[in-house]
Amino acid sequence: MTVIRLSLLAALAFCFAGCASQVRPAKTGDVGGIDRTQQRAMQAELYARDAYENMTPKTVVRFVSNPPGAEVEWYNDDGLWVTVGSTPSREVVIEATGKPELFRISLPGYLPQTRWVAATPSAKGVLVELSLQRELPADRFILSESR
Repeated sequence: MTVIRLSLLAALAFCFAGCASQVRPAKTGDVGGIDRTQQRAMQAELYARDAYENMTPKTVVRFVSNPPGAEVEWYNDDGLWVTVGSTPSREVVIEATGKPELFRISLPGYLPQTRWVAATPSAKGVLVELSLQRELPADRFILSESR
């Protein structure tokens, strides 16, 4: 009797172990191992990028300085200054959403200037004119060790 019970328990354990190890059959076009949440996130990112590139209003900014030849840099979202040209600049594309963008204009021998530039959707373009001031020459600084 105990032998029958043990063999019955062994058969049940084998049945449940076999059932648990079964895998659902693959469907046509189904690739195993793909995380659907990651795929949805990638599709959402592509949609957001497409919406930004094709639906966000944009306008152009042109920088002019006196004297010409100054370097124009943009402060990006990563906290880095990125060179976008020199004055008089070609057209630099910015968002026309009212969001301000920070630009720096610098030329050796002159004091650098920074400007916030923003535009509305109705703006046809922005012109930024700057007059750079000369730095003081090194022999004009007053250096003394006594106080």
